Amino acid sequence: MSVCEEEQYINTIFENVMSVRQDKFERFYNDIAEADCLIPVGEGRSQCALYIGLSQIHKEVKTIDDIDFPGRNIEEAAPILEKEYDRIALVVNSGSGETAIPKRTVEQLVRYIEETGSDKFTIDAIVSNPNSSIGRVDRKEFGTVIELKGRERVPNSAKEFLKHGIMNDIYELGSMLLMQKTKEAINEGLDAQAVFRKMEEEMKIVGRLIDEYVTSEQLECLIEKLERRGHVIIGGLGPARKVARMTVIRLQHVKRAVGDEAYLAGPLAPKPRAGDILIAISWSGETDPVLKWCEEFKAFGAYTYSIVGRPSKLSRMTESFIVRSSPVEFYERAAFLLSPLPLKLVERLDKRGFKLPEYVMNWYHSVTH
Repeated sequence: MSVCEEEQYINTIFENVMSVRQDKFERFYNDIAEADCLIPVGEGRSQCALYIGLSQIHKEVKTIDDIDFPGRNIEEAAPILEKEYDRIALVVNSGSGETAIPKRTVEQLVRYIEETGSDKFTIDAIVSNPNSSIGRVDRKEFGTVIELKGRERVPNSAKEFLKHGIMNDIYELGSMLLMQKTKEAINEGLDAQAVFRKMEEEMKIVGRLIDEYVTSEQLECLIEKLERRGHVIIGGLGPARKVARMTVIRLQHVKRAVGDEAYLAGPLAPKPRAGDILIAISWSGETDPVLKWCEEFKAFGAYTYSIVGRPSKLSRMTESFIVRSSPVEFYERAAFLLSPLPLKLVERLDKRGFKLPEYVMNWYHSVTH
């Protein structure tokens, strides 16, 4: 079933999430639904995808890097968490199943459960490789692992892939969607089967949004400016910051290849210059710090764009694309909407005859073909 005409990778994501084994997923879903406390763990864009998906869930959520997390790691925190909660789910997102922080966290909690006999914890993971270190936790009574396809393998011939890593768009976006609809179903008191119905409905909406966006004059204008010399800064607050970070990580591979950079808005981003680009993300379009970023960039002659959830002050002061949705759905849809940016930039540069590094072109072909 095709949900998107312009971008084939969106259809692949749809196929992958709908192919998740429903019997495995039911146990995964029930563990999260029955937990009093969730501890999400991931790295890079996998972490962003997980955090976006779980944002606004009607449960206690603690991350290991929170200032109030009761320990330096999960093993140290586990006995304290046991006293506070009846059921705790460690929710892991790692395409390879070998990512350093998630792998270490899983190993620590497995050790704690086996040494203490605790029955208060579950380990619930999404991976692309079920035979990985994290994937093998499925063999434990307290472990459930969902296999989600979509992680590309590193070609041996592309040394730059080993240096820079592959931008696993298909896996990351699929895992975000899976967690987004899991959250919505739990919040609404529905069963695991509702997640698959929700994913099918959502991907039809996402497909239409992307078809509209990638054929819009606004995107054409943005890509034209992105291929020029200049930095791009992407920003938002709360869940929007996770959307921005996902996009920055992907876009910076291409911008670096042409001698520029992509940054996350904030204190570590450079001061704006004429010709730079700001992309702001905000559901309300009325968040003061985001509006101030736009005012500052415009004052220096930079270009300002935004993704918003409704007509607003931000939409009026920038070149804006409006994603009409509730706050719960907005951030997931914004992440999907921004996902074609690096693809379209690579396509434009390639047509110009600009020689891009092998690892960028291999990534581009892996997503588009």
